[in-house]
Amino acid sequence: MKNINIYIILAFVFILSSCEKDFTNKNQITNDQVYSTEAGIVGATVGMTEHFANTTYGAIVEIPGITTREIGITSTFATPFELAVGGETLPNENAGITRLWGRLLRDKAIAEEIIANVDNVNMEPKKKAGIKAYAMFFKAMTLGYLIQNFEKAPIDNSADGNAVFNDRKDVLNECVNLLNNAISSTTAESAAFINSLVSSEFSLIDVLNAYSARYNLFAGNYQDAINAADKVNLTSKSTWGYDGTNQKNPVFQFAVFDNPDTWPTDNFGLKGDLTPESNDGRLAFYLSPLDSVGTEETGSWAIDGLLGFFSAVDSSIPVYLPGEMPLIKAEAYTRLGKLGDAVSQINIIRQKTDDVFGVNAGLDAWNGDDSNVDAILDEIYKNRCAELFFSGMRLEDSRRIHRYFVPSYDTDTQSERNRNFYPYPYEERINNKNIPADPSI
Repeated sequence: MKNINIYIILAFVFILSSCEKDFTNKNQITNDQVYSTEAGIVGATVGMTEHFANTTYGAIVEIPGITTREIGITSTFATPFELAVGGETLPNENAGITRLWGRLLRDKAIAEEIIANVDNVNMEPKKKAGIKAYAMFFKAMTLGYLIQNFEKAPIDNSADGNAVFNDRKDVLNECVNLLNNAISSTTAESAAFINSLVSSEFSLIDVLNAYSARYNLFAGNYQDAINAADKVNLTSKSTWGYDGTNQKNPVFQFAVFDNPDTWPTDNFGLKGDLTPESNDGRLAFYLSPLDSVGTEETGSWAIDGLLGFFSAVDSSIPVYLPGEMPLIKAEAYTRLGKLGDAVSQINIIRQKTDDVFGVNAGLDAWNGDDSNVDAILDEIYKNRCAELFFSGMRLEDSRRIHRYFVPSYDTDTQSERNRNFYPYPYEERINNKNIPADPSI
C-alpha cells in the first residue's frame, strides 16, 4: 500500500481503537472528524486496506484451510488442533474462529462508515466516486468471506452490537448489488485514483468484475457470473502489496516463518480420484516437498513447504487470480447444462502456460467423461483446489460442489472437510441478542 502522512495514520488508528471500549480522551479526534475530511476519508480507506491485507487475510486462509485439509498441523496447540478435529466438538471459544469473525466485521465496519460519509466530504469528484466504489467493493468482499464460513451474517453492523443476521441468499444478493453499484459508478478517472492509492498493482474495474463473477456464481446467477468473468482482463494483475517491514505477508507469517505449526499439505490436501497429476505445474509453483507429516491425532497428513505468493515476508498476494474466471465459467456452464462449453473452460486452465502470475498447470486436455455432470464438477473442484490454493476458497468450494458430502469428523481425520459452517464466536453470542443458533456441523 502507498505511504500516507502521519495525520491519516493517526486517524485510522483512532478508527480501529474506537471499535473497543476505552476511557474518554478529550484531546482525541472524534469519529465524525475522521469521516468529515478528505484526509480522514483517504486515511480510513488506506488503513482499512492495510488492516485487511496484513491481518484479516491470514485468518481467511488459515482457519478454513485447516478445516478442509489444505493445512496440516504439527502441534497440539488448542486453536489449530480444535479446527483440525472439527465436527460438533469445535467450541465457540476457538480463537481462530473469533479472529476470522472479528477481523472481517471490523473491516466491514470501516467500509460502511466510508460509504455513509464520503458523499458529505469536500473533495474532487473522481476521488469521491473512486473511494465510494472501493468501499462498496470492500463491504461486498468482507460479507462474501463471512458467508463463505458462517451460515448467516449481518449485512449491516450495528452501533449497539445487536446486528441483525441475514441468511445466505440475502447476503450474496447484497454482495452482488454492492458490486453492481460500484461498477456502474466507476469511471476511468475514479478507478485510476484508487489504483494509485491501493497498490502498485491494482485494477479496480477488473477487481469489481472478478468479484461480481465470484458472488454471482455462489448466488446461482450463472449467466451473470459468465458475463462478469468475460469482462475481466486476464493479463491484468491486482495484488495486496507488502514491504516486509510495516506490511508483512500474513500467510508467510503463519505458514513459513520461524518453524510454524501450520503447513500446507501434500498434493493440495487432495486424495483418491482428486489427486493432482504428478506433472501438474501448480504443485511446483505452490509446494516444496518435505519428508514430514502432521500430528497423528489429526491424521498424519504429509506436509510440504510453502512457495508461490507466500514464500517471503514481502511477497505480494493476488486480490484474485485470473485463473478463477475460466473455472467460474466452467461451473456456471455446467449448472446451465452446457457441458461442452464447461469442458472447454476446464481445458483453458489445464493447458495454461502463460498465466500472468505464473500459475500454470501445463497439462493435456481433460480425458474424462464429458457427458457426466458429476465428473465435470469433480474436475472443476480439483482444479479450483490447485489453482486457488491458499486463497480461502476451499470450504465454500467443497460445500458448494460436493454439496451431498456429509462431513466426517472426530474419528475420521481424512475426510474432505470436517464442518460445513463454523459456530458463531462466544463473544458474539454473549453480546448480540440476535445471534442465531449454531449450525450442527
